[in-house]
Amino acid sequence: MNLDDVGDVIAERKLSVVGNPSLTGIVRMGKPQPLPGAVGDDSFCPIQIVGIGSERVTYAAGVDTFQAIQLAMKKIGLELFTLRRDYGYECRWEGDDSGSGFPPID
Repeated sequence: MNLDDVGDVIAERKLSVVGNPSLTGIVRMGKPQPLPGAVGDDSFCPIQIVGIGSERVTYAAGVDTFQAIQLAMKKIGLELFTLRRDYGYECRWEGDDSGSGFPPID
Protein backbone atom coordinates (compact mmCIF):
# COMPACT_ATOMS: atom_id res chain seq x y z
CA MET A 1 0.00 0.00 0.00
CA ASN A 2 1.44 3.39 -1.00
CA LEU A 3 0.39 6.51 0.89
CA ASP A 4 0.81 10.12 -0.21
CA ASP A 5 0.20 11.68 3.21
CA VAL A 6 -0.66 10.72 6.78
CA GLY A 7 -4.19 12.08 6.54
CA ASP A 8 -5.68 13.51 9.74
CA VAL A 9 -2.73 14.12 12.09
CA ILE A 10 -3.47 12.92 15.63
CA ALA A 11 0.01 13.47 17.10
CA GLU A 12 3.14 15.40 16.24
CA ARG A 13 6.56 15.70 17.89
CA LYS A 14 9.43 18.04 17.01
CA LEU A 15 12.91 16.51 17.20
CA SER A 16 16.29 18.22 17.14
CA VAL A 17 19.48 16.60 15.90
CA VAL A 18 22.30 16.57 18.47
CA GLY A 19 25.27 18.60 17.24
CA ASN A 20 23.26 20.26 14.47
CA PRO A 21 20.66 22.61 16.03
CA SER A 22 19.60 23.94 12.62
CA LEU A 23 18.46 20.44 11.59
CA THR A 24 15.07 19.45 12.97
CA GLY A 25 12.55 16.77 12.20
CA ILE A 26 8.85 16.45 12.84
CA VAL A 27 7.28 13.06 13.48
CA ARG A 28 3.63 12.88 12.41
CA MET A 29 1.16 10.14 13.20
CA GLY A 30 -2.08 9.92 11.29
CA LYS A 31 -5.42 8.69 12.53
CA PRO A 32 -5.71 4.89 12.38
CA GLN A 33 -7.88 3.66 9.54
CA PRO A 34 -9.40 0.35 8.46
CA LEU A 35 -6.91 -1.73 6.51
CA PRO A 36 -8.12 -1.93 2.89
CA GLY A 37 -9.45 -5.36 2.01
CA ALA A 38 -9.23 -6.66 5.56
CA VAL A 39 -11.95 -8.60 7.31
CA GLY A 40 -12.67 -7.57 10.88
CA ASP A 41 -11.04 -4.72 12.77
CA ASP A 42 -7.61 -4.81 11.09
CA SER A 43 -6.30 -1.24 10.95
CA PHE A 44 -3.25 0.73 9.88
CA CYS A 45 -1.67 3.85 11.34
CA PRO A 46 0.25 6.13 8.94
CA ILE A 47 3.48 7.82 10.06
CA GLN A 48 5.97 10.26 8.57
CA ILE A 49 9.20 11.96 9.64
CA VAL A 50 9.58 15.33 7.91
CA GLY A 51 12.78 17.41 7.73
CA ILE A 52 15.29 14.56 8.01
CA GLY A 53 15.58 11.39 5.98
CA SER A 54 13.40 10.38 3.05
CA GLU A 55 10.14 11.92 4.36
CA ARG A 56 8.21 8.98 2.91
CA VAL A 57 4.88 8.05 4.46
CA THR A 58 4.87 4.57 5.95
CA TYR A 59 2.47 2.72 8.22
CA ALA A 60 2.08 -0.01 10.78
CA ALA A 61 -0.86 -2.41 10.72
CA GLY A 62 -2.50 -4.29 13.55
CA VAL A 63 -5.53 -6.35 14.49
CA ASP A 64 -7.23 -3.19 15.81
CA THR A 65 -6.54 0.54 16.11
CA PHE A 66 -4.69 0.21 19.43
CA GLN A 67 -2.24 -2.34 18.05
CA ALA A 68 -1.75 -0.23 14.93
CA ILE A 69 -0.78 2.74 17.15
CA GLN A 70 1.50 0.58 19.32
CA LEU A 71 3.29 -0.81 16.29
CA ALA A 72 3.52 2.65 14.71
CA MET A 73 5.37 3.87 17.83
CA LYS A 74 7.82 0.98 17.49
CA LYS A 75 8.24 1.64 13.78
CA ILE A 76 9.06 5.30 14.48
CA GLY A 77 11.75 4.08 16.89
CA LEU A 78 13.12 1.84 14.12
CA GLU A 79 13.12 4.68 11.59
CA LEU A 80 14.98 6.94 14.05
CA PHE A 81 17.50 4.14 14.67
CA THR A 82 18.02 3.90 10.90
CA LEU A 83 18.57 7.67 10.64
CA ARG A 84 21.18 7.44 13.41
CA ARG A 85 22.89 4.46 11.77
CA ASP A 86 22.84 5.81 8.19
CA TYR A 87 23.32 9.55 8.74
CA GLY A 88 24.55 9.93 12.32
CA TYR A 89 21.38 11.81 13.31
CA GLU A 90 20.96 11.41 17.06
CA CYS A 91 17.49 12.85 17.70
CA ARG A 92 16.19 14.40 20.91
CA TRP A 93 12.94 16.02 21.91
CA GLU A 94 12.44 18.75 24.47
CA GLY A 95 10.78 16.38 26.93
CA ASP A 96 13.74 13.99 27.15
CA ASP A 97 17.43 14.92 27.06
CA SER A 98 18.43 11.29 26.63
CA GLY A 99 16.35 10.28 23.62
CA SER A 100 13.48 10.81 21.23
CA GLY A 101 10.77 9.46 23.52
CA PHE A 102 10.01 6.61 21.10
CA PRO A 103 10.77 2.96 21.84
CA PRO A 104 14.49 2.38 21.31
CA ILE A 105 15.86 -0.24 18.97
CA ASP A 106 18.98 -1.98 20.23
